[in-house]
Amino acid sequence: MTGDSPYNNYNPDRGRHSFEIASLVMSIISMVLLCTGILAIPFGALGILFAVLSRKDGSPLGKAALTGVIISVVSMVTGALITVYAIYTLMTDPSVLEEVSQMYARYGIEMPTYPTFSSKGGSL
Repeated sequence: MTGDSPYNNYNPDRGRHSFEIASLVMSIISMVLLCTGILAIPFGALGILFAVLSRKDGSPLGKAALTGVIISVVSMVTGALITVYAIYTLMTDPSVLEEVSQMYARYGIEMPTYPTFSSKGGSL
């Protein structure tokens, strides 16, 4: 009779499912933030962390956690590539640096000097 009681509903796996959902949500946020490049990386890392926390005693990842890990890894790698490409473009293309300088001038802010790496004999 005690097994049929509505008050005997202890479930030790209850919190693990929450971590799976958190992993999936963080990975989706990471994918959405790909347009910013660098912000996708910490949210992807949180997605992987929550997926790892959802495991119980060496059991395999649930479907939501596994999906979260896959999306997180893809968005982290893509975010890192976007960030590296943006920095590379800023450092090597003088026209991009000129546009950024004009944007700073438009708002009345003095642009900080950055080293440039160009094949035409720039600094550094």
